[in-house]
Parts: sequence; C-alpha cells; structure tokens
Amino acid sequence: MIAESTRTWLLFVARRALADALGVGYEPSVEPERPDDPMLEEKARLFVSWHRGDKLAGCIGTLEPRLSLEGAVKVYAVEAGLNDPRLPAARREDLPHLTCDISVLSEPVPMDVMGIDAIRDRLRPGEDGLIIRDGARRAVFLPVVWDNLPDPEVFVDALCRKARIDRSLRGPFVVGERFTADKISDV
Repeated sequence: MIAESTRTWLLFVARRALADALGVGYEPSVEPERPDDPMLEEKARLFVSWHRGDKLAGCIGTLEPRLSLEGAVKVYAVEAGLNDPRLPAARREDLPHLTCDISVLSEPVPMDVMGIDAIRDRLRPGEDGLIIRDGARRAVFLPVVWDNLPDPEVFVDALCRKARIDRSLRGPFVVGERFTADKISDV
C-alpha cells in the first residue's frame, strides 16, 4: 500500500515534470514535501495516464522495473503527455485542464491456462490487468480499463484487437499474464 504522502508527492512529480517539459512553471498553492519513503527509490512497473475530462490524452509506462518509482513517474509523465503516438501531444494551455492517473503495477504472473476463452474465464473483472501474447504480438490493459469495458468478453476482444491477434485463428494459442495495480489519481 502506498502512503498518502507518497501519493501526493508522485502526483506533484508527474505534473511538475510535464510542466517543465512544456516550458511552463508549475507552482501549486501548497508544494508537498518529499516524504522519507524508501518506496520512492525502489524500481517500479507503472503507467502514467493524462486525461482531458473523460477522454484519454496519453498513457505510457513500462512493465519492466528499470527506474525508481519517482524516476519512472518523471519519465513516463512526460512520455504520456507528449509522445503517445495514438494521441496529440499536450500543449502549454492544456496543462491546467489535464488530470493524472499513476498505476503502480504488481509483478505480472503467468496464467496457468492457454487460449483466450480460458484466460477470459479466469479473469477477476475490476481487479486484474492483463497482458496477452501470441508470438511477437502483445498487448496490455491496465485494471482501470474495466471501468469502460466491464464485460470480460468485451475486455478480452478489445485487447485482442489492440494486439492485432485474430481471435478466431490464433485464440487457442494465446498466453496471458495478470497483474494488479495501485492507482493514484488527482481527481
């Protein structure tokens, strides 16, 4: 469990990193103090998402724990805001209107079944994030995706489309890994 002071600090770090990358100052009404939390230095798997209202403005992260939690938040806050190839980059004037989510991921665990249908039947809706693989094709959904795709069948179908896996031809050969996430949000 991530302490509240660490959550507040990480949201501040994300917003300041994106503001700096945009060349805009970011001075909150109250600047949080960096907590003395060893978790900030531990390597982390995470994704940072920016939203404009209810629309995704960018989401990028890593499944490999290479950077410290704090360092990864800095890097992926900027990457998600400026370099998500699916969406237009944030602009200076967008910053006050963007909200941030940080999903700190558990280590993915291989599922003990094979095939899309078996994977779907083992999912815990609302709780599991999912990585699917078929050869070189791979895609991931964070647990927060359940908010928009609450039906397991729809969830898995959308992830197959994202990975460009033809479910009717390759579905039986797909393998999966599941993980959970501790979500930090400024909304």
